Amino acid sequence: MPTDSTPPINIWVVEDDPDFRRELSDMLGTVQGLECNQRFQSTEAALKAFAPGDLPDVVLVDIHLPGANGISLIKDVKASYPEVHMIVLTISENRNTVFQAICSGASGYLLKNDSLEDIVQGIHTVCDGGSPLSGSIASLVLDTFKESTLKDSDTELKKREIDILDMLSSGMFKKEIAGKLNIAVVTVDYYLRGIYTKLQVNSQAGAVGKAIRNGLI
Repeated sequence: MPTDSTPPINIWVVEDDPDFRRELSDMLGTVQGLECNQRFQSTEAALKAFAPGDLPDVVLVDIHLPGANGISLIKDVKASYPEVHMIVLTISENRNTVFQAICSGASGYLLKNDSLEDIVQGIHTVCDGGSPLSGSIASLVLDTFKESTLKDSDTELKKREIDILDMLSSGMFKKEIAGKLNIAVVTVDYYLRGIYTKLQVNSQAGAVGKAIRNGLI
């Protein structure tokens, strides 16, 4: 937890509903250790405010925005400022939307009906290197992964999986790998699960060891 000497986590909100935008910003501003001084109604307005040396720690972004949508904002921000954590905060539980957001670099995916406590916890989680997902979104992600694993009879490692194994073998952590590949930590976890299945191992050390023995890395 933050102390009196710890700088507050700087949060921006990008939301087109003016009432929700104001209410969320005001509530976050009352939480110790957080500050929320910037809020925008569109992707275009938010992008104009980004400048080196004056960046937020976390951006809460809706998917459905006027003009360019929230996924476009996530892509643009992560391309220029990969250190900024992007958390989707939306009403959409659409499977394609969830995976587009994660693949674009979102660090988490929360729903607007989540409690303030859950949203605050999600903010702290991304700042600690995690990937917060609402309960229903986490279930959707896991179910989709199970389906894809069952359908995938190919046991040959793909290039991205080999790249991840190579980085693990060099001592990089999952958070570092995610930053280097410009993907979410949770996406690295998905790749690792697939690697474990294909190599028939159950740990990072086992996967790296088997990959080295088999001459894959």
